[in-house]
Amino acid sequence: MPKVSPSKLKIAVDLDGVLAESMLVWCERANKEFGTHLKMEDLDSWSSWKRFAISKDDFYRILDESWDEWREIPPTEPEIAEKVARIEKFGDLDIVTGRSKRTVDAARSWVDSQKIRYRRFVRVLGWRDKILLDYDVYIDDAPDLMPLISRNPTAWGVLYERPWNRSVESMPKVLKAKSWQQVPVLLKRIQASKS
Repeated sequence: MPKVSPSKLKIAVDLDGVLAESMLVWCERANKEFGTHLKMEDLDSWSSWKRFAISKDDFYRILDESWDEWREIPPTEPEIAEKVARIEKFGDLDIVTGRSKRTVDAARSWVDSQKIRYRRFVRVLGWRDKILLDYDVYIDDAPDLMPLISRNPTAWGVLYERPWNRSVESMPKVLKAKSWQQVPVLLKRIQASKS
């Protein structure tokens, strides 16, 4: 009997916090502007601005401005392109981001400069809209996206661990990755469960 090959997955990979360490640049800019001494480890929730007396508008404005200097943004891990390339065998990989319209060109330039291979670059209005897209797997750092994925009958999530999502509870169909090295193993598990 011929062996059935596992089906190809449609994989959505987030940009900020999963590929690009944009919050590092955000911290530098916020510290300059507000005279604070924030480090990435201090951003222990997705709405950290509430703790630091920074308005939500300022938070997102500074994040957008961080992309003006996209060459300054390091990857989340060294050799990010090689690590991402290891998941290509599992399916088609798109970069799916909620980046603002004005930062899309900079974000694309960053991805291309890192030599990360992908099929399509997809911009959504906000992180909630990602679940409306037809992906099998979402590799993301957004804690609030995970319950939406968990309840979706066809989607799986790989939560890329960051200071702001460490308190996310375990839930069905959401696997956690401390590094990109763990992602291929998790995708293999997801692929096996879908075939």
